[in-house]
This record gives sequence, C-alpha cells and structure tokens, in this order.
Amino acid sequence: MRNDRRMKGPRVNNRKVIRKIALKTVKANHRKSMVVIAAIALCTFMFTALFTIGGSIVSKFQESTARQSGGTSDASIKNLTEDEYNRIAADSKLKEVSERIYVGNVVNQEHLKLYTEANYCDETSAKKGFCYPEVGYLPVKEDEIAVSSLILQAFCMDARNTSEYELLIGSILPLQIETGKGIIKKEFRISGIYTGDRISMAQMVLVSKTFQDKYSPTPTVSFYEDGFMGTVDDLYGRICADIDFYSPFDVSGQTYKTVVRNGLPDNTEIGVNWASSVGTMDLTTVLLMITMLATFFVSGYLIISNVYRINIYTDIRSYGLLKTVGTSSRQLRNIVKWQSVYHAVPGIIMGVIGGLIVGSLLLPLVMRQLVFSETTDNKAVINVWVLAFSILFSYITVRLSVRKAVRLASKVTPIEALRYTENVSACKTKKHNGKFTPVSFALRNVFREKKRCFYVVLSLALSLVVLNSVYTMIIGFDESKYISNYVKTDFSVADAITDNLGATGQTYDGVTDSFISELKKQDGILDIGNIYAEQYCYQELGDRDFARFKERLLDNENVDTWMRDGASYAAGDGEIEYLNESTGTVAKVYGMDDYAVRNLDFVQGKYDADKFKTGKYIIVNEYNNGGDKESSLVPYFLPGETIAVNNNAGETREYEVLATVSIPFSMRIQYYTDMDVNYVLPSEEFLDFFGDRTPMRTLVDTTDEAEPVIEKWMADYTSNAEPSLKYSSRAVYRKEFDGLIGMFKVVGGLLTSVLALIGILNLINTLVTSVLSRRLELAMLEAVGMTKRIQRTSICFEGIVYGGLALIFGMILSSVFSVLLVKSIGMEMWFYTYRFSLMPIMIVTPVILMVAMIIPVVIYSRTMKETVVERLRLADA
Repeated sequence: MRNDRRMKGPRVNNRKVIRKIALKTVKANHRKSMVVIAAIALCTFMFTALFTIGGSIVSKFQESTARQSGGTSDASIKNLTEDEYNRIAADSKLKEVSERIYVGNVVNQEHLKLYTEANYCDETSAKKGFCYPEVGYLPVKEDEIAVSSLILQAFCMDARNTSEYELLIGSILPLQIETGKGIIKKEFRISGIYTGDRISMAQMVLVSKTFQDKYSPTPTVSFYEDGFMGTVDDLYGRICADIDFYSPFDVSGQTYKTVVRNGLPDNTEIGVNWASSVGTMDLTTVLLMITMLATFFVSGYLIISNVYRINIYTDIRSYGLLKTVGTSSRQLRNIVKWQSVYHAVPGIIMGVIGGLIVGSLLLPLVMRQLVFSETTDNKAVINVWVLAFSILFSYITVRLSVRKAVRLASKVTPIEALRYTENVSACKTKKHNGKFTPVSFALRNVFREKKRCFYVVLSLALSLVVLNSVYTMIIGFDESKYISNYVKTDFSVADAITDNLGATGQTYDGVTDSFISELKKQDGILDIGNIYAEQYCYQELGDRDFARFKERLLDNENVDTWMRDGASYAAGDGEIEYLNESTGTVAKVYGMDDYAVRNLDFVQGKYDADKFKTGKYIIVNEYNNGGDKESSLVPYFLPGETIAVNNNAGETREYEVLATVSIPFSMRIQYYTDMDVNYVLPSEEFLDFFGDRTPMRTLVDTTDEAEPVIEKWMADYTSNAEPSLKYSSRAVYRKEFDGLIGMFKVVGGLLTSVLALIGILNLINTLVTSVLSRRLELAMLEAVGMTKRIQRTSICFEGIVYGGLALIFGMILSSVFSVLLVKSIGMEMWFYTYRFSLMPIMIVTPVILMVAMIIPVVIYSRTMKETVVERLRLADA
C-alpha cells in the first residue's frame, strides 16, 4: 500500500489550476457552452414557472380562505361567557387569544344583498379579521362605528380608495341593528373605514364596547349549560375567542384539547380556520404535483445529459492530451464538474428570471378560473422558497445529468481518445449474415446503445403524454353540467338573500307578483316555472312510512346518517327534541309548476304531467349517500307507494309517489337538514295545503335571440325596480366555462411546447452525437464503397425509428396516464365526464415523422463537409 502511495507522488493543491482549466475550456468553446447554458436555463425555467404559479396560488388561496372564513386565527371557541373567555385567555399553551363579541345583525333595506353583522372586536381581533380601519380608528364612544367600504357603497357613498375613505370619516350613517334588546335605530358617526371583501361570509360593522354592553350584554349563564346548546336568541353578547397555536399541525385536535384543558363542556362549539389546515391535500393533487415534477426533472435530465455527452465526444481528444501530460482521472472528473458549475450559474439565473416572468404572466390566466380570484390580486407571490426550490431542483438535475459524462471523461485513455468511436467494445463482434440495407444499418446504430435510445424515446414520448392528457381533460369538461349546477334554465330569479347561506332569516317567498307580471310582458319568453317552498316541516311518519324509512336508511349500514345524529327540532310544546329519538323527519316541501318539474333529474318512475296536476300524486327525492352518480342515491319511498304528508298546522294528506328525483342544487333550498327529505307537489296543491304565498324562485326559458335582451332587462330591473331580487343566467356561467377551457389550452399548450422542444433537441443532440462519434467509422465505410446517399438514407431512417418508437411509447404511456391519472383528476370535478382519446397523437404523427426525417439530413450535411481523406487522418492525428 505504501509503495502505491509513493508511486502516485505527493498530493498537490491544484484546485485553482483545475478551476482555471475548466473556466478556459468553457470560454474557448462558447458555442457549445451556450447550448449547455440554454439547456440548463430551459430546465430551470420549467421549475421556476411551476413553483411560481403553484406557490402563488397556494398563498392566494390561504389569503382568500382566511378572508372568507373571517380571519387568520387558527381556530375559534364560540359562544362563551366572560368567565369562560378569561380562562381561555389565561392559557399559557396558546400563542395568542383575541376577543370578538356578537352584537347583532344590520337589517337596513340597503343590506338585503349584503349580509352584515355588528360586532365588538379588540384591536388584535380586528387586525386578524381584516376589519381594522385603514383610515380612522376603532370606535370608542357609543355612537361611533367602523365600517367596510362595501357597506358604504350599499348606501350609495363613494368609497373606493383611501382618499375617498378620508372624506367620509365623521359622516353620519343611519343603521338599524337587531340586538339582544330588539332593533336599535341609531345615527352613527363613522370613526374608521376598511376595504371590504365580497367573498367574506359577512361584512362587519364594528361598534364600541359601550354600545355592546348597553344593547347586547354578555350573558353570565353558559350557552352549553347542562349539555344543551342555547337558542338563536341566546347568541347576543356571546364572546368568541379567536386563538392561535404555536404549531400549525392538527389544529382541530389542539382546539379540542384547549376546550378540555380549560374545563369547558364537551359540546362547546369550535371552529377551525380552513386556511390554517396543514397536510390536507388529497392524494390526487399530490400525485399530480409529483408527476409534473418528475416530468420536468426527467426532461431536464435528458437534455442536459445528452448535451454534456456531445461535449465529451467532441472534446475527447483534449481529455486524452491532458491524460498524456499526467492529468489523473480524478482531476479530469473535477474539470468536468467545474465546467458544469460554470454552465449552471448563468443557466440557472437566466432560467429563474424567465420562469418568474412567464409564471407571473400566466398566473392571472390561471387565477381567473379559481373561485377565490375575485377577492385577491393576480400578482405573483415571489418569496425565497420559490427561488430556493427552483435553484435546488435545477442544480440537482445538472449534477445528476453530468455524472455519466464525468465517468466517460475520466475513463478514457490517450490512445482511445485519438481513435474514439461510440460504444466500440473489445468484445468479440457478432457476425451478421443478413443482407445489408440502410434500414438494417439504421436499426443497428439506434439499438447500439439501448439506454440512449430509451432516453431519447422517453423524452419525445413525454411531450405526447402531456399533449394527450391536456386534450383529454378539455374534452371531458361538460358545459351543461357546469352551468346547470348554478342555473338549470336560461334565467333564475330569487330574493337576494335566499341563497346567501351566511345570512340569517332567509326569504323563501321573495319573488314578487309585480316582477312576474313585468316578466310576462317581455318578448321571447318561451316558458316560466315558479317554485314555492316550505323550508322546514317536521313530518310525523306513521308506522307504515317510518318502517320503510328505517329499513332503507336508518338501518342501512351503507348509509351515513351523520346529519340526523344530534339534530334537533322544536316540538309542539316548544321543547327541543332530538330526531334520532323520534319516528319523524324534517322535510322541505316544494310546489312546482310544470316547467320547473320538467327540469328535475328523474331517477325512478316517469313524469306524467296530467296525473301530477290532479293533486293526488307526489314526487320524492332520493338520499345522496355521497357522490354524483345514481349508484350513490338511496330512495326514501318508491313509485306506487302511498305516503302521508302533514303541514305545520297539523293537517295530513295522503299521496301516491309518482316518481323519485334528484333536485338540482340550483333549484332547491341550498342547505341540508336531517336526512334531506324533499317532497314536490303541484303548485296548486301546495298553495292549497301549505297556504298562499309568492314563489321562492322563478325559472325562465327564452329564445336564443331574446336571451341577451332579457339579460339586459333583468340586470336593469333587479338593480333599479326591485333591488331585493337577484338573477342568475346561463350566459354568465358559459363565459366562466369558456375561460376555464382557455386556461387549460394556454397552460397545457405552453407545457406541451416546452416538452416537445426538449424532445426535439434531445433527438437532434442524439443524432449529432451519433454522427460525430462515428465520423471515423463513416469515413472508413465511405472509403470502401458506401456512398453518402446510403449513409444519409441510413441516418434518415434512424430519425424515423426514433420518431416511430416515440409515437408507440407515447400512445402506451398516454393510455396509462389517461386511465390512471387524468381520469382520477377529472372525476374530482363535478362537471367532468371522462372520455378516452388518442386523437392528438394521431394528428401530430405525420408532423413528428416529417421532423424526424428532415433533422438527420440537415445534421449529416452540416457535419460531413470534410473529405474522406481529412476524416481518415483523425486516425493518425
């Protein structure tokens, strides 16, 4: 061992020399260096664009979700007394606790379309709740309030920016606030203004502590006394403790432990901020992210690895000469590694800049399709983690890509370097007795190095997989499903707060007779269908009906009854009773005109309009046990069975079930109770049985020509004539759907283009490598009689073989991805209908084959300009 060390000589600190040689070789071969830098920049560009868009969306989603949920606190413990709050506030295991007290609701006519709460908030709570005044201060006196810009706009005040806010400070605002002591009508002085968010579940009017103590004092009796929750009227003055934890993990579990630790009842109501949840991504999303990262990584690896191999092949004589003058294999490895560093630095910088720019430009396009985009800006969120991950992934890709080139350079001997031909082995050569043809010669060269062939084919196939996946996603988007979730017909009109689940006291008879009268005067109306509703009707199921109900749902182990468990209702004597201890159920009952009934989704039985109009028949929905397929529906009652229905006055009538249906969400009362039983009667029978009223919702069908005219009339009428009404239309959601498709086309098209460019560059690099490394071989074959035409044809066939294999593997991989990944992702969207297709690959097949034929011809012509004699001299050089 000691003799070997002496032979190697003393260790010399030649790191500076190695770095200097590496830098000089990079500068000397500036054209090749630019190709390497461009390849690294392209790889970094993909990573940076992905992280920029993905990171920005996550950040915007968390911000928007926090605004929608009402604050940035991790969780809240609700409806507390002052003593209970003080216990929470003194808990040393909590990072921060802030106080928010419910005072009441603003019930001005101007706020019918804008659900508004009155609350007292301390400074911390106001800041975390996005309602701390941007101009002015928090209220101190009884007649002072801080309000949002949207509230002021509802009163027709100019409040669009801070300059206008300042002009409104000190102005008088008349409000009607429903408090614990009734409706208080008072003129308030504006002390502060903040910018409101439309996505927020409620706008806030902040009142002073003095006002809260006077009109909604905090009760001293616990809301959860004796294990029972209080009523709605007992909410006034209750304190909500907004809490933050030191750890963002398992917020729900930490909140429950806080309740127990501070001696609060087990049924204490808690709320977990959606934006604070960590680790809640579903498996499909995780797989999609991993797949995209893997795709980018493999693509970057393939192109960078191929480029470095070309550099090694072209510089092989230089490495041989360095070996001749005493350079060790380890030193050669370090030279190539330092070359990769000098290439990586400018390449990564260029890629990061390009990725940030393109990611920032694409972000608004992507954001427009997200439901939270209306309350947040479209500016990219650039933070250190985006840059760090982009640089890290790119550098790892470069280091892994250069490994093979490093090994190749370090193993070469001076003699081999002078006479190097790709993949020539000292092993005994197999004899080929078959007839020589350009095709056989091309196949032999393609499969001479199977690993290289695999990488080139994979690189080209990846772009085909992405192209086909994007196309499969786009053709699966179902416009009718998307629109019908929001509006089933051309137009739907209801009271402004009917579908506002954040509001209290929803109106389910808000469509006025005057509106219907004016609607009928409009030209182009094909049909009108009114929907009447009884939102809450406890049904006393008799022995016959309850036996069916119990057998099909309550005793069915495959049916989840979570909504019924713990649900309660007010009995006739005013006492609160629990549904799981009763033989009844809470039902919603509708009266529908013929046009409305025809828009229901029938499951079992057939709709007979004449029979239904007699008033002897009823339509019943089916229980949705989770999912959007008919297989997830469970019937309460079946067609042909007779059931008893009672109204809230105690009168009972019997009806025969005509059919079972699924009621579209856009047509129903948009919340669920108990087992979500819904009955549908003809309008005349409903009004006779449940009492006269105006419709909850009116559906309108128009001609295509009249649709834009009616749209304009609806917008004007609901804004000016009856602002308490709100309408929805197909045109609005059709525009949203077109935007969604456009986003997938642009982003998917860009991704496909980048990957296709990488695949084509890999093909070019491979063919260039093949020709350069076999120049001596091709020169010798030409010297013994092979013409340039045969060589050109052979190399052309090499390109065709690569293209053909890429198409075959592209189809196979696209099929696998389509069935396993694209289908899974698509089925997560309720408006998606999966359709298998390989049409994009069929369309681009001639293009790929044409490119695969042209590229080899161009490469051969440019690299074989020397004469046979000049190329043969390489052997004696």
